[in-house]
Amino acid sequence: MKIKHCMNTSVRPLFNKNFLTTVIIGLLTSQTAWAQQTPVAQQDEEYEIVVVTAQKREQNLSEVPISISTFSAENINQTGITQLAELSDFIPNVSVSRATDFTSAITIRGVGANSRNIGFDTRVGVYLDGVYLGQSPALNQELLDLERIEVLRGPQGTLFGKNTVAGAINLISKKPSDVLEGKVGASIGNMGAREFQGQVNLPLSDNTAIKFSASKLDRDGYVKNLLSGNDMAERDSLAYRAQFRSQLSDNLELNFSYDKTETDRLSMLGEAISDTQGISLNTDSPNKDEVAITFDTLEERDISGGSLDLAYHFENGYDLKSITAYRDTDIFYRNDSDYSAADLLAIEYSDQYKQWSQEFQLISPQDQGAFDYVAGLYLYQQDAHSRRDAINGAQSFLLGNTPGTHVFSDGDVTTDSYALYFNSGYDLNEQSSLALGLRYSDEDKEVNWQLDGSESGIFGIGVGDVMQNRNDSHLSYALSFNHAINKQLNGYAKYSTGFKSGGYNLDFVTNSDLAAGIDFAKETVGSAELGLKGNFYSNRLIVNMAAFSSQFKDYQVNQFIDLGNGSSSISIRNAAEAKTQGLELEMTYRPISNLEIQASAGLLDTQYDDFPGGLASGENAKGNDLVNAPKNNFSFSAQYISELAALNADIIWRMDLSHSAGFFTTVDNVKTQVLRDGTPVSFGHVDTITLVNARIGILGQEGDWEVYFWGRNLANVRDVIDNRKDFFGTVTNNYAEPRTYGVEIVYNF
Repeated sequence: MKIKHCMNTSVRPLFNKNFLTTVIIGLLTSQTAWAQQTPVAQQDEEYEIVVVTAQKREQNLSEVPISISTFSAENINQTGITQLAELSDFIPNVSVSRATDFTSAITIRGVGANSRNIGFDTRVGVYLDGVYLGQSPALNQELLDLERIEVLRGPQGTLFGKNTVAGAINLISKKPSDVLEGKVGASIGNMGAREFQGQVNLPLSDNTAIKFSASKLDRDGYVKNLLSGNDMAERDSLAYRAQFRSQLSDNLELNFSYDKTETDRLSMLGEAISDTQGISLNTDSPNKDEVAITFDTLEERDISGGSLDLAYHFENGYDLKSITAYRDTDIFYRNDSDYSAADLLAIEYSDQYKQWSQEFQLISPQDQGAFDYVAGLYLYQQDAHSRRDAINGAQSFLLGNTPGTHVFSDGDVTTDSYALYFNSGYDLNEQSSLALGLRYSDEDKEVNWQLDGSESGIFGIGVGDVMQNRNDSHLSYALSFNHAINKQLNGYAKYSTGFKSGGYNLDFVTNSDLAAGIDFAKETVGSAELGLKGNFYSNRLIVNMAAFSSQFKDYQVNQFIDLGNGSSSISIRNAAEAKTQGLELEMTYRPISNLEIQASAGLLDTQYDDFPGGLASGENAKGNDLVNAPKNNFSFSAQYISELAALNADIIWRMDLSHSAGFFTTVDNVKTQVLRDGTPVSFGHVDTITLVNARIGILGQEGDWEVYFWGRNLANVRDVIDNRKDFFGTVTNNYAEPRTYGVEIVYNF
């Protein structure tokens, strides 16, 4: 039985201008010597190589000149993760926020952002079978019936249709097959957790099949609202996917899929540790896992989409692909913005994103000569609408506002873009090859938006209309050199560029912000990378390493600006320069046939090289760390399989450990906030956190049944994982979820 997975490990390096070169030279020397010492006794069993399709064709992972992590279906099954947000525990230098799905943020190599409003895009693209899923509300997908997940770090514009500057995550589904098969499963756990899942694959003929997959997950909350009596931070999701696959002829294949995700839950943006205006400590709900707010935080998501994939194989070996897709994302979000028992201010957000995309790919024959390439045309259109209300509550007169009045913003952003991209490789000889990628992007954004803050009182929200359009275009490129050092070890060097288009800060801004202009410029990045990839001992040991350095210009920063007197404004502007550099290391080791060990580490050093006016004091933030960028992170997994003869079954023992170093949550890089009464509280920094999960599985040797006993966060670590300040200046914390455990039963047919 072969089971694969991925993990993380980390320590902090000493960075200098020779860091990348020094690391690569040292590892080239040591790994080459290591590979030459392969024990003959361990070459009797050949393990499968890891195959990826990141470059639009099937390739051995060790031969792809990209820092890429894979997470297989076996990994998903054996770790028991159910949502994309949980993936970051196993991938180096990747983090995914876990507060609200409305503001989901994925960070790769210290760079990421949530698309808090419809005028600001994410930096990391998430794709389902190559189709871009959209903005923050659509990111935290259920991991439903996937073949594998590929995580690519760094700019990827020459490989994916939608431009990405930080990286790409591609969710690859299991396609319908010609075998009648399926499974049903159920899981129950503490906190009222209940999950049901099912899949069925139905062949309709020798060349046509359909497949249906679904999952339903519910779990009670663990944060008590003392006023409503309800438990918040719950989970409630329904996801399903239908697929149709047909070999229309010997040369033409059709794949159609439709998926939908619905969530309706009481979520949790943060627990107040100060009173509403940050004057003194919170006395209404001073204990962890308690809040005292007028109404519960509500989050409703409705995400759906369909895609039609046509692939034609020419007799001369060329392939032509067409991917036509439509995505629809609706979200409604409500929160008590004063975080108190007083009915002062409520917010209600309703955002909708509708997008069409069309992509054509021409793929040259593989292994037919020294030159191969992929050429693509990508067309993208998105209509985004937003309605946001800040409603003055019954006691808002305490702030000088009129109860029942409201501040609102309402408007649309239309995005039209196209891109031409080309990614090629040329074999110089049997050991060495060059690759060149080019991408030209052109993007138009048109905004029609109004803001009425006349009833905002102390917030000083502006009043005005915005009708503008902007165009951003950019030529990106990627150049790499790949060299087979020996049969076990490959090394590569790569330099790539990318850009993120400009946009509009369509949020609750002041009149001065409106007067100065709420648009911001595009950002660009240049990224250098050196890597080693090795398969040793008949694939018993797989080691991948990459060292990188990325330089951003006009880096877009989204932050709360403290206006004093308990009020804030939300600002998006361009920092002049920012830099990230670091190292990623991943290892899979199978010392014996029944034992698999995986480890991974990420080291990271980030800073603003220049950010005039970036600090709260108005000074330059030069030298400060980027936010949400831990200095190091690592993970370790061990899985052992033994025979349980009495039940004609195998038993799988698994343990996962993940660790993340601390990081700053504000550009100011502070660790303490002094409340207005002089009380200091921890704020602006998240400390290190280490989590341990375990899973024991009993699997029938005929493959027809599985039983798992699982536990997550076994040590019940409740440390802070995020903190923030809201509009009034309320200081809030989010904590790691408490220990969960349960049992899962699966029947396969």
